[in-house]
Amino acid sequence: MLLTETYKKRLALSESVMKKNLGNDASLNEGVKLAIATVLKNQKDYCDSKKMNEAFGNSSGTQMSDVGNFKRFALDLTTIALPNTIATELVITKAMPTKVGGIQYWQIVSGSNKGGIKKGDVFADVFHLGGIGEDRINFTGAPVAESVTLDGSGKAFLAWTPISDAYAPVLVGAPSGASVEVLDAETGEIKVTGASGTVKVKYVYDQIRIPQNDLPTLNAHVEFMPLEAKPRRISIYFSQMAAFQAKQEQGLDLGNMLRTQAVAELSYEIDAEVVKMLYDGADLSETVTFNKRIPVGIDKFQHFEGFAETVQEANEIIYNRTHKYEANYMVCNRSVINILSLCRGWKDSGAKKAGPYFAGTFNGVKVFVHPIIPTGEFVMGYNGDDLMTSAGVFAPYMAIVPTAELQYPDGGTTQGWSTLYDCRLLNSALLVRGAIVDEANADANQLVSMKSVA
Repeated sequence: MLLTETYKKRLALSESVMKKNLGNDASLNEGVKLAIATVLKNQKDYCDSKKMNEAFGNSSGTQMSDVGNFKRFALDLTTIALPNTIATELVITKAMPTKVGGIQYWQIVSGSNKGGIKKGDVFADVFHLGGIGEDRINFTGAPVAESVTLDGSGKAFLAWTPISDAYAPVLVGAPSGASVEVLDAETGEIKVTGASGTVKVKYVYDQIRIPQNDLPTLNAHVEFMPLEAKPRRISIYFSQMAAFQAKQEQGLDLGNMLRTQAVAELSYEIDAEVVKMLYDGADLSETVTFNKRIPVGIDKFQHFEGFAETVQEANEIIYNRTHKYEANYMVCNRSVINILSLCRGWKDSGAKKAGPYFAGTFNGVKVFVHPIIPTGEFVMGYNGDDLMTSAGVFAPYMAIVPTAELQYPDGGTTQGWSTLYDCRLLNSALLVRGAIVDEANADANQLVSMKSVA
């Protein structure tokens, strides 16, 4: 039976929580479902083999004096904000079946030196397509633009032979009056006059005659990214008397409140770690900048519509790097929403706003807010359906697992939680960072450059 079928009830619960936090349109994709089911299985295997019972030292905890003397009508703060988590929307979630693992992927590389293409140059991998230019266009064709080093007599050998006599070789970038002569078409020997050192020669070789001395070749290389689960741990500790007083005077279950916040703290810190990883991995682009200062004679709404062009500039950067993708999410500081909310194409999510949250969509791009992003800044990226189409990976090994609750004779109660996971940046080419500035007569590009130096 599939893992996702075994844990379908737990997955349904996870999805219901996600909808509550991110909106009714949110749903778990199959990859996230499998990741959750895998860590649940890891947890079950652990529980079956060893009873979870771990003692915590008597550190300072919640006492009656911390609860204080109050009346319920004067203080009714019975919950603490539980932050949303957005990491699984920004990076792929892939559970680790073992504590140490890795990600393997193929690269298609050149197996030949031909013109400007060198052996080992990446033509394609799962993250992007290789760059395209004259040398790549001619890799499988007869034309070659090759740099050669001349000997003392001005002679050199071209690599691809026999040289075709249908097109005379020419020099590129050579001094005026320089010329090239073919001495031996079969061996590729040439002589250059009027130039010395290294010269570039454009020529055509005979691709029809057999046997061919060489053929453009593709090779496959396997690349490996290591993963190793790292721990996070937290405990709670409170007094029986403090719990009694909180229950009687405030109707608050102190133990449940602390348990909820312990798990929330772990989740919040992991979430922030993932977002910071993306922020640090994204290049700050000088072109992805918007000056919100309204020029004289321009309506505010008209001016803010220009932010849509800034977003498209970020898309252009990602596409030009990969030739495959454009951004499908933005994670930003709350201040960026002030601009987006006045733009056509903005649709507010209405989601709960506590810590990180799903703010809405802008022209089809999901927009998330996270407090760790600096004021006025944002990151745009692409998150696909698998490891090979995402900027990063969150790889849980052990879910957030509790120890058994322990009670001491003095009325102290303690419990701990642990988790093991790794997160790794996979492809920074899928990320770009931008900024919103506010300066009169500002050169936005210069401002961002100054900001990056600072």
